[in-house]
Amino acid sequence: MGKYILKRFLLMIPTLLGVAVLVFVLLRVVPGDVVELRFMSGEGQFADPQMLAMERAKVGLDKPMWKQFLDWMWGIVRLDLGVSMWTGAPITEEIKLRFALSLQLAIMATVVATLLAIPLGILAALKQDTWVDYTVRVFSIAGLAMPSFWLGILMILGFLVIFKWLPPMVYTPLWVNPWQNLAQLIWPALAVGYRYSAVATRMTRSAMLEVLREDYIRTARAKGLWTKLILTRHALKNAMLPVLTVIALEFAFLLGGLVVTEQVFNLNGLGMLFVQAISHRDYTLTQSLVLLVAFVFIFVNFLMDLLYGRLDPRIRYR
Repeated sequence: MGKYILKRFLLMIPTLLGVAVLVFVLLRVVPGDVVELRFMSGEGQFADPQMLAMERAKVGLDKPMWKQFLDWMWGIVRLDLGVSMWTGAPITEEIKLRFALSLQLAIMATVVATLLAIPLGILAALKQDTWVDYTVRVFSIAGLAMPSFWLGILMILGFLVIFKWLPPMVYTPLWVNPWQNLAQLIWPALAVGYRYSAVATRMTRSAMLEVLREDYIRTARAKGLWTKLILTRHALKNAMLPVLTVIALEFAFLLGGLVVTEQVFNLNGLGMLFVQAISHRDYTLTQSLVLLVAFVFIFVNFLMDLLYGRLDPRIRYR
């Protein structure tokens, strides 16, 4: 098991390096930069070229690309992400509060999606082609059809029209006021969680139907084992592998992919920061955000690999 873990961990390093090279090159292929954007928007298109060159020298854009890349990599090794080219604030501080918000929202939405998806998927598989199965399928298809931000708008309108109440619109950290924090984040978590539970529900149903047709399930039933024991000990464990993959990928996506939903609920998370960084052509901030999200994706997949090895020992023995 130790060799398996080490091998999976070492594979993370070249993947992160490849992401870093790719995002660094692609950002500089796009015409224009943060200095040009700042001065052109403020002084029209006749900015002094000498002033532009001086500003580029201040933020390090006058250096060769390979030198900029090495400086960035050396900063990452020292856990120093540098400063934002647009605001001049440390990138660590820019990300810190927003990451806590996005991480909490992603965890809450994943919990909601898991609590909805797995029981409903199992129930639909056990009651295949009955009214229960059809109801679960309609429920999941409705979740796929409704964007989470649209569902969030409906929730806010419902609270306002029916209950004459709005959830808090100013973010409060969990450690400052847990009740106010949950009163604000539970609603986007429900909207997003329902949307992503639809995919996991259909995956759980399909995986369970496939497993329930296996020979060892028929053998267990022929031996007279309880249905509950067959489901928990034999069927569910083997059916969970593809379901865990879907849930893990959705969790990683939620950290930076909820731009519109964050705007609906007035949440200043990583999605909003991504939009601001790209619109300002803030190279250092955009690079750090992309690398952070890539690290989350890779780390979550690493944890899933370990969980696969625990659920199915044949994987690590291969």
